[in-house]
Amino acid sequence: MDLRLTRRDALTLLGGAVLTGAAGAAAAAQPVPPSRRAIGIVSRHLQWTDLDGAVAVAKEAGFDAIEWNVRKGGHVAPERVEQELPRAIEATRKAGLAATMITTSIQDAQSPFAEPILRAAQAANIRWYRGGEYFRYDYAKPLIPQLEALKPRLAGLAALNRKYGTTWAYHTHSAPGMIGGGVWDIWQAIRDFDPASIALNFDIGHATARNGAGWIDAATVVAPFIAALAVKDARWEKGSRGWRAEFVPIGDGIIDLTRMAGVLDRVGFAGPINIHYEHSGLLGTDLGTWTLPITRERFLEIVRKDLEAVRQGLSA
Repeated sequence: MDLRLTRRDALTLLGGAVLTGAAGAAAAAQPVPPSRRAIGIVSRHLQWTDLDGAVAVAKEAGFDAIEWNVRKGGHVAPERVEQELPRAIEATRKAGLAATMITTSIQDAQSPFAEPILRAAQAANIRWYRGGEYFRYDYAKPLIPQLEALKPRLAGLAALNRKYGTTWAYHTHSAPGMIGGGVWDIWQAIRDFDPASIALNFDIGHATARNGAGWIDAATVVAPFIAALAVKDARWEKGSRGWRAEFVPIGDGIIDLTRMAGVLDRVGFAGPINIHYEHSGLLGTDLGTWTLPITRERFLEIVRKDLEAVRQGLSA
């Protein structure tokens, strides 16, 4: 599976540095440090400011990339994607940040605005996009036939992705009724497709919340289909209605980023990695306008702490 960054984004992440002459020869003689994994933020957490403000905040916080939300209520409206996405990407890359992935509501080739979104993504050299809507089980009916019924829909979407050179990454969500929470189930539906077209946005927080230590088995099996990694941390807490998963700052929960890095390294993963903030009141919304309930300084403090924890965990 070819998960390379575009040349433009690779240059952005590396700072566009070119070594020449004696300076280049001297630098070549020095030990080369291992490359740092590029970590981004999903823009839903920045909806309290405008597009330029979101870029500025992401840059100040120290992120390497932004995963722009191309959904209703996001910075890029789906119905205006061909006008608004180029501006978002230009502003992002001008600030020295990468833009390799977007969030969408695409479930299949018939989803509203699917083709304009992918056409705009192709024009902007964006390969990966997250399918923001989820397939759900009807527990009153047998489950396996419901997984089989997804395959014709995915086949149509695969054809659209081949046309535009894009990869659909289905988000693995742990909420009850979500297909893909167990990871093994959605793999049954996608396993016969080319992962260059149909793949996963593997959420280690959700996978751990649903599967416990079983996330390791699931991740190992689906590793060739992991196009992108979503990071959040979770732990189980007991409340008045019993045990439930709560999302917490990175390092306060039970995810194992070092183990995850090992799984990814074995398949040569080089796709986007984005942090999802679902603690400290930062979940945000995909609809309408969200007002930041804390100061900008406190927001930066929270996101920077998670960012550093993710960098340490994935490089340990």
